[in-house]
Order: sequence, then C-alpha cells, then structure tokens
Amino acid sequence: MRLAEGVYKVDGVRAANVYLVAIDDGLLLVDTGMPGNAKRIVAFTESIGRQAADLRYIVLTHCDIDHTGSVARLKELTGAKVAIHELDGPILAGEQRPQKGGPAMVAFSRLLRPRPVAPDLLLKDGDTIGGLRVVHVPGHTAGSLVLCREDGVVFSGDALLGDKHGQVRWPNPRLALDRVQAQASAERIKALPIKLLCPGHGAPVHI
Repeated sequence: MRLAEGVYKVDGVRAANVYLVAIDDGLLLVDTGMPGNAKRIVAFTESIGRQAADLRYIVLTHCDIDHTGSVARLKELTGAKVAIHELDGPILAGEQRPQKGGPAMVAFSRLLRPRPVAPDLLLKDGDTIGGLRVVHVPGHTAGSLVLCREDGVVFSGDALLGDKHGQVRWPNPRLALDRVQAQASAERIKALPIKLLCPGHGAPVHI
C-alpha cells in the first residue's frame, strides 16, 4: 500500500506493521514483523518494481520479536545492514535477555526461536540513516526509537500507535518497560511536526 511519495506499508505482514521507504541509494525497511515474513516482504518489494538487492538498511524501532522476527532471514536474502538503537542491540544479538515480560516473554521467544542477529549499526538520538533522523523514545523498551523524514513522515514503532480508524492511539502502559518514560516519549512524538504517522500497530494516521 502506497502511503506517500516513496513510502509503502508492506501488505500481509503478521503482527506488527512493516514499511518500505525509498532513499537516495535504494530502499530502507522499517521493522520486519514476526518470524516467517521475509519472503512476503521480498515479494512486496518486487511488486513495486524493485529488487531485494535494493534494500540497503533494515531499521528496527525496538527489540520486540513482533518487530524483529524476520530480520535474520531478510539479512540473508538482501544483504541489507541491520540497525537498531544501541540499548536494544544486545537483545537482538542474543547477548541479553528481553528486559520486560518476565518468564512468559522469554518462553514465548524461545518457542518461536528467532535467530540472534548482530547489528551492523548501533543508533543513538540525533543520528541519521538513509536520510531519516533518529529520535530516541525510551519507555516501551530501553532503546525504542522513531524515524523522522524531513517532510513530516514519522515511523513511531510502538512508542505511539494508531487505531483501526486512522486516529492516534496511546500505547498500552502495561506493555512498557518503563511507564513514565513511555508516556513522556509519546508526548514527545506527538509534539513533532507530523504529517503522516506510520505506527507499529494500527492504521497510519494523516495529521
């Protein structure tokens, strides 16, 4: 689904939303959904007239499995560089257990058996990747981030959501690592000059 100039929501991905963004030297992918979505994402890329090899970066908004589950396979299929905030990098690499969710989250992750991936790039607040500015928005996870394009397109991961009607929806505090930080981060995102919010869950929001 085309959302704006050079911005696509990948159709048919399970769980979290996945977005493709045209950048100067190819494509950038925002998140990957649950395990098993890699071929679907590649097929969508080809459906818009591009190739898997055009994918330069896979940027993960945070380390939860519904956003990172297909990253290992996609990296194999495309050769893209994997980027994540430096605070969530050790979890993606399998060097650290998830910080939230307790034993149930650990058991769920083990059941799905996502493969650890060592990030190629560790991001921090103020960095730029593929022409998109990184904003660190901790709370949902320690390393949650959003990506901002100059024209007001913002990819918010789970730090600020949309509902099924295309309206802004606040994140569930029960799913946050730190509820106070998550609330402050949501307020920070909402204050950005947003024209199109592309959330991790729910419909995109035109503002």
